[in-house]
Amino acid sequence: MIFHIIHQNFIKEINMLKPSFLNVCIFWFAKCIIFYFFLMIINNEFKLLQINNIRNGQDLFYYLWMVLVFPILDIIFFSFPIYYSLKKGKVWLSVIFICFIIEYILFVYSKKRILNTDAIANFIISIIVFFLFFHKMIRSKFVNHK
Repeated sequence: MIFHIIHQNFIKEINMLKPSFLNVCIFWFAKCIIFYFFLMIINNEFKLLQINNIRNGQDLFYYLWMVLVFPILDIIFFSFPIYYSLKKGKVWLSVIFICFIIEYILFVYSKKRILNTDAIANFIISIIVFFLFFHKMIRSKFVNHK
């Protein structure tokens, strides 16, 4: 009985992330973390996962700076436009795509290479994670309700 109640609540929770501002922020953070893991696997570089190398406050600050700076910047600059486009916008898909393109351009500009495979991977991961988070809401925008 208890297992059944817990299972129902779990299914209800993961069924769909509603387009709330908090969920959009969680989307950006999750996307950045997934991208970090992708880069670690591709580059075979796992130094950020070695937390035991943190010996003092400066090491902790450096670690947090390396891990959290880009998710926080993404959340600050892109969460509100995407949240607003999901809730109100009639051009919601264009706004979301423009946000992903701007993020791509900023990534390319920071690396000084036009055709950057990391930037392309970040763009693709952004789209995949976005659809995983908000797939039912996206589908409902395309289905006519009669």
